[in-house]
Amino acid sequence: MKNAIHERQSTRTFKHDDLTADEIKQISSVVSHVSEMVGPFQHQFDFTFRLNTNRTPGGQKIGTYGLLRNVPAFVGGVATNERFSLIDFGFVFEHLILELTKAGFDTCWLGGTFRRTHYQKQLGDNEVIPAISPVGHRAKHRTLVDQLLRSGAQSIRRKDFAELFHDAANGHLVLDYSNPIIESLALVRRGPSASNRQPWRASVDGDTVRWYLARTPNYARLLKYDIQLLDIGIALAHFTIGLRSNHVAWTIEVEDGKALRDDWEYVCTIHVGKS
Repeated sequence: MKNAIHERQSTRTFKHDDLTADEIKQISSVVSHVSEMVGPFQHQFDFTFRLNTNRTPGGQKIGTYGLLRNVPAFVGGVATNERFSLIDFGFVFEHLILELTKAGFDTCWLGGTFRRTHYQKQLGDNEVIPAISPVGHRAKHRTLVDQLLRSGAQSIRRKDFAELFHDAANGHLVLDYSNPIIESLALVRRGPSASNRQPWRASVDGDTVRWYLARTPNYARLLKYDIQLLDIGIALAHFTIGLRSNHVAWTIEVEDGKALRDDWEYVCTIHVGKS
């Protein structure tokens, strides 16, 4: 999974080829497996896989406002429109994306740039479709729109490590990659986020890591859910993948009164080395 974090790229331009029967079976197996996973706040999701075609009875191509090309299929899911459900959705869906990356497929997180009614018309009370992803194989050349989107979102640029993470005692984290906490934070820095805003922040206090959300004011205010909570879920996914790769246990809790800065919203605390 660590390799998948480094290898994954957002793909918006796909080959014209349809998925083979074996590939469809492989993707379906990954989706089914990840649907059994429970997020750190104990939410589980029924992810779905569907071909992007109107050639089958009841089939429909999903509108993406011209931002994606030649998408053969999509994966996605539904969550309750509630804080910790959305964080868990980001956590588990990122595991799905990374498992598909491991299997040799290309993907792209889509939060606000698809027609939700094309993906699923009926939702329950207080349910939303937080995100979907195309799945297929990357084309050799990106379209101009794809290049502009990647450049506009500055998808390659990452904020400095010191801007995202700091030591609670002295403000400066020593970049000791033999430390599983530091290595895991470096994996968080590699994570995708809405418009590449990278809103996650963490304060390390020994073996305790407190997580915060540095919000972008009025970001995606027209959406009916808090999309930046998905980014926190992605950050927690990468962090715990790093811990797990080093065989380090962890627990999570939500503490009271843990505000650190006025512009950082406290989310949760991870205790490293405890189970």
